[in-house]
Amino acid sequence: MKKLTRLVQKVNAPVVGLDIHKSLIAYCLLDREGNEVESGEVGGARADFEALVARLVSRRKPHVAFEASGGITWIFDLLVARLGRQRVHVAQPRRIRAIANSREKNDANDAWWLAYLTHEGRLPESFIPTGTLRELRIATRERIAAIHARTKVQVRLRAHLRQMGVRLPTVKITAKKGWAFLEQLKEETPGTQGMALKSLLLRFVQLQEAVGAWDAEIERLAELFPAVRTLEQEAPGVGTALAATIAAEAWPIQRFRSPKAFARFAGITPSDRSTGGRQIHGGITREGSPYLRWALVQAAMGCLRAKQGPALAAGNWIRAKQKRMGCKAKARVAGAHKLSEQIWRLFHLGECFDAARPFGGVKS
Repeated sequence: MKKLTRLVQKVNAPVVGLDIHKSLIAYCLLDREGNEVESGEVGGARADFEALVARLVSRRKPHVAFEASGGITWIFDLLVARLGRQRVHVAQPRRIRAIANSREKNDANDAWWLAYLTHEGRLPESFIPTGTLRELRIATRERIAAIHARTKVQVRLRAHLRQMGVRLPTVKITAKKGWAFLEQLKEETPGTQGMALKSLLLRFVQLQEAVGAWDAEIERLAELFPAVRTLEQEAPGVGTALAATIAAEAWPIQRFRSPKAFARFAGITPSDRSTGGRQIHGGITREGSPYLRWALVQAAMGCLRAKQGPALAAGNWIRAKQKRMGCKAKARVAGAHKLSEQIWRLFHLGECFDAARPFGGVKS
């Protein structure tokens, strides 16, 4: 059963809706009664937008609404500095069906709908981090991007080795013996294949250094964000980098009213298309933060490598789940789901991690 997290209340102030694009920004101004006062377009440059804000912001400061996207951070910061955080509203694009499904979808109508939904108090809002939390989020996301790029380089290296009929003497590329083998092989291999090996090894070294640099930055920021240390100490399978990623993507966790709501934000709950008394459950929704989902699954995989404590209990539970389901990936996601619920209880209710609650206790 759905529950409102807050009462719907109309905004007793003027409202400005913004439809933001790279080259232009469409706007619509509604008065306190919800009547359209002014609408139009300005250029997408910073100077054009600052002039628009200076003109629309009067003694009675309006509320401003716009959709979340990749290029709105500077607009958000500018408006918060001018109007205050309570008057700046960032909408979740996927949850505004009135805009997405409109038969008359254009910039002017989009701006009007954003203003109208804000005026009615019905705008589904997205959370935008600031300060240290934003710094931590940037650092963790860049680290993940570097790790994914490094993985792709390893895949390409192994593909070239298979083409050459050569076998790496170690499991890990970074092992001393394996790396020495690759260094020698790139010098002995002629032609374009040798060039490819040299290029990939150089790229791998650069990405290794990038990951190390981001690890150092995350370690520095973790000292300024106590939730990271709490996660690192309490949550099984979680080190500093994963704890920082979870905190950066999920904080403040109090905005989720239940552990299931937190799991839905991570996109690790089953999809539901039930109707007419018929229940149809599909794969996970994959909504919310993909970085949080990745971190939780990595934590579950870390539990599989544990030898003692709550992490071992989580690992045993995941292995048993895997036998029943017959799928490693699904079992790991199920473990990540359990971890997410316990992390919510850790911060929302102040409970220490108890392996007996989600995983049936510590088993040797």
